Amino acid sequence: MDSQDAVTTASASEICKKDLVRRAICSRIIRGIYREGEKVPSCREIADQLQVSKNSAYEAYSDLVGIGILESHNRSGFTVGMTLSATDPHGAQLYADEPAPVSQPPIVTANCRLPEPKLRAKQPKNWTEFRFPFVYNQIDTELFPIEAWRECSRLALGRKALPIWTSEAVEIDCPDLVFQLRQRLLHYRGIDVSDDEILITVGAQHALSIIATLFNDDARPIAFENPGYQEARHLFHLYNNDIECVDVDRDGLDPDRLPQDFKFVYVTPGCQFPTMVVMPEERQLRLIHKAEAANAMVVEDDYEIGLVGHLKLRPALKSHDKTGRVIYVGSLSKTLSPSIRMGFIVAHPDIIKSAKIIRSLTVRHPPSVVQETTAIFLAHGYHDAHLKNLRQIYSERWHIMNEGIKRNLPMFSQGSATGGTSFWLTGPPQFDTEVLATRLQKRGVLIEPGHIFFNSGTPKNSLRIGFPSVAGNKIDLGLRQIAQEAKSMLQ
Repeated sequence: MDSQDAVTTASASEICKKDLVRRAICSRIIRGIYREGEKVPSCREIADQLQVSKNSAYEAYSDLVGIGILESHNRSGFTVGMTLSATDPHGAQLYADEPAPVSQPPIVTANCRLPEPKLRAKQPKNWTEFRFPFVYNQIDTELFPIEAWRECSRLALGRKALPIWTSEAVEIDCPDLVFQLRQRLLHYRGIDVSDDEILITVGAQHALSIIATLFNDDARPIAFENPGYQEARHLFHLYNNDIECVDVDRDGLDPDRLPQDFKFVYVTPGCQFPTMVVMPEERQLRLIHKAEAANAMVVEDDYEIGLVGHLKLRPALKSHDKTGRVIYVGSLSKTLSPSIRMGFIVAHPDIIKSAKIIRSLTVRHPPSVVQETTAIFLAHGYHDAHLKNLRQIYSERWHIMNEGIKRNLPMFSQGSATGGTSFWLTGPPQFDTEVLATRLQKRGVLIEPGHIFFNSGTPKNSLRIGFPSVAGNKIDLGLRQIAQEAKSMLQ
């Protein structure tokens, strides 16, 4: 090879390397790795990544600046100048030479018991932008005590508490939080327990996952409310459990309808999910007796702890437990925020010991700093004050909803519930609330079709509407929107 050929070959090599840099940057912009206005790697960094010379990288960047894809900033490098897609002229041209992805066999998940998407609650990601979000499991951010929570966070993050929450506490929960739960929450539910009967979890769903793992080797079925909390049903099904559904009536789950043999029964006696009816004390006692006779357990999910102020707070089912048959699950999701993920299990000490091992093998332990913050929030009385405020506001909204439903939605029956933060409505037999929900979204209204709460996914004529996220002065207008659409469908 003569010298001229060598120069030509070297020049071609540099062009290829320059193109490599251009294609790499454009590919990353198209895929959203670098967004408009954001910095891209320096010439030295991209040269090291792609194993090219710094000069090749600089020339490639200069070309991209020339066509507006990048912008150069004196002493501060380069940023993305425009958003690209694979269909843009520049993007398509520079992206076209990228090697085609190698065909791979499809990835198949091993667990075939995952729930079907149509049987899960589907709240739009932008649900806060809807004018009438009658959704459940969300809070009114205007009511959240942000200043109090910020103060408690500041105290928890102080240097004095630093050794507490920076160490890994797999075996020990925050002692102050356990004490506050006993004194300020469980005591008012009629539950008097010792420290070794409480385990902190990452929300109630994590608690249910631990319980499902604890009893996984027991081949007997789980008795479950129908309709009931679908996420618990999906979770138990995921662990290869058989589910025996027990229909719910005006007093909740009927113990006389329980199967002869079961390992535990999952119930929401304080406020049945989703119908909001309350299980009478006589039925609660009968339920415990049935569990004892079957050598089974009762899992009590007390997910909504007296949030509506016009109702007298009744003792929890766990308060009647004399033999350790009841496993109590609670959380602060409805009073504080679902995203704080603070839950707890109350059970016999032997169950808590085993549950602690399962917790340590999965999440290790709930974040200690969140435990400390929550403990301070409870200890300073902020939670008591917040709960008192919520009970008053939610009670007002409940009455507005109750009267508004009677006035605007006579085509739906309300059932017998007298409290809770949502309403369970049942329409004519052939009415499809899934269609209603889709049509209402165009009006800025969100509701929850009721079929997802039934084990079979049917019937489809029920719906749930919650009010924590809708201000009282907007409730009636939102109900009128629902009424107009429902009447249109019925006609």
